[in-house]
Amino acid sequence: MPIGKSDIGKSMDRGPKEFKTHMVDKEGNVMLIAEKNVITTHPLNSIKNVARLMKEHDFRRIPVTDAGTNRLEGMAVAIDILDFLGGGEKYNIILEDYNGNFLSAINCPINKIMNPDHPFLDRRTSIDDVVDIMMEKRTSAIPIVEDPEVKEVIAIVTERDVLPLADEFGVSIRDAMRKKCITSSPGMMISDVSKIMVRNRLRRLPVILEDELKGIVTVFDVLKFLGYGEFKGINAEEVLSNTRVEEIMEKRVISVDPDQDLALIPKLVKETNIGGFPVVEDGKILGIITTSDVIRKVYKE
Repeated sequence: MPIGKSDIGKSMDRGPKEFKTHMVDKEGNVMLIAEKNVITTHPLNSIKNVARLMKEHDFRRIPVTDAGTNRLEGMAVAIDILDFLGGGEKYNIILEDYNGNFLSAINCPINKIMNPDHPFLDRRTSIDDVVDIMMEKRTSAIPIVEDPEVKEVIAIVTERDVLPLADEFGVSIRDAMRKKCITSSPGMMISDVSKIMVRNRLRRLPVILEDELKGIVTVFDVLKFLGYGEFKGINAEEVLSNTRVEEIMEKRVISVDPDQDLALIPKLVKETNIGGFPVVEDGKILGIITTSDVIRKVYKE
């Protein structure tokens, strides 16, 4: 039986018309939807191993906890690993601490680049607060702790946990998508794509050639290459500047029509385990629609 169904009409006053839904009650306890089997890593695990862990479990954020007490020490974030490996300011750590040696840098401990100030919540938090923080901090996952002082991690809540499901929202994908879509070309170097992703905090870029969608490249695609690739040198800049996007991108892309109902996106996310889709009309890309866009449109507008 759906949770909080009686509140749907009230909550939809701020957005789309009332709809038949399986959306969990936003005012409920966060533990109703949080994942209690939490994948964590310890502060001294290598950046390379953490990147592999992210790819293996399809996580962009992994809590870093003390191995003995499970106390939250920080958060390992995929975009920060990309930042470190050549996309942004954290790349200076490689230059200064490892003399530009890429192979040494990817084996350094994750606590070197983890975010020690990542938001966390306690088990009494409402789902409404979770959504607010996700939107405000632009984060896709928040650890849940038993006690804010002890900070022992007991669960984690992600965008997909709060993603609403419905037969229809009465809102088109066109009305929720991001129209200013930053893209890549097949011939662009990984170094350039990494910098674009880090600078704009983007998880994925559609790959376009002569206005035609050719593929999509994600943070995971870059991390997979960096974690498993056959490198042509040990210098970080050489590693990133010797491989083109077309060599690592996903060529089979699921795109959506702008006039389809927004309710299609949560269904596709559930079916494909993909968090974002290019929006295409008459063969041309108009924008991109992600889980964040759906949450923002349904809950907040």
